[in-house]
Amino acid sequence: MRLEEAAEKLKEGVRSRSLVVLVGSMEVFYEGRASSRLGEGERLLLIKQDGSVLVHRPVGYEPINWQPPGSLIDVTMRDGALIVEARRMNPEEILRIIVKMVYSLEAYRLEDSAEFTMHATEDEMKKAILLEPSLIEDGFRPIEDERRAGRAGFMDLFGVDSSGNLVVIEIKRRNATSEDVKQLISYVGEVEKELGRRPRMILVAPGVQRSASRELAAYGVEFRCLSPRKCREILKRGRGLDGFLG
Repeated sequence: MRLEEAAEKLKEGVRSRSLVVLVGSMEVFYEGRASSRLGEGERLLLIKQDGSVLVHRPVGYEPINWQPPGSLIDVTMRDGALIVEARRMNPEEILRIIVKMVYSLEAYRLEDSAEFTMHATEDEMKKAILLEPSLIEDGFRPIEDERRAGRAGFMDLFGVDSSGNLVVIEIKRRNATSEDVKQLISYVGEVEKELGRRPRMILVAPGVQRSASRELAAYGVEFRCLSPRKCREILKRGRGLDGFLG
């Protein structure tokens, strides 16, 4: 798409308070409480209907640069480049995006009035397991939650199985990643150094990413599928927990 054509379409999208989705090659500059420059690269630019602006790289879920809702957005052509500036006044900040090439540009007027419901946090999932240890397996007995594992941090649950084996449990409310597996392994290493016994490792989550599945098999980590929805139902059935859940 020609930059001049993209500039007009982008201006109209901003004017009509549409969701603008631009994929292209761009540089990004920020000035405000600090200053930064991100050299040219292929990225995703989002301008949302509330005036928030986000720049995403091809990997990772967090934006590399962003401006909050209510930003003042200006679109111009300058020196053969498409310039997008998102400014906020208090505190004074400006995000300047210099677009060199546009691969795709679309604008949408979306409607979304659905209510967001979170079924359970990781802490609530842990409370559900404490109420019903059989969620892990028959005979599992929790001994301690948030037990310190040396320099590795705090494990979610520490207990024993029906055969008396030590068990370390890590809980995630979203699909487990390879980093979660490594975190659990680091806890177990500290426990083994402290107690002279290697515990079983159990990762609890709604699902597992493909890369994490390989890590589970490689390191002998067990997996238990448990959803936040099910945990919330267990907590609601638990005596005296309705007030906790709100």
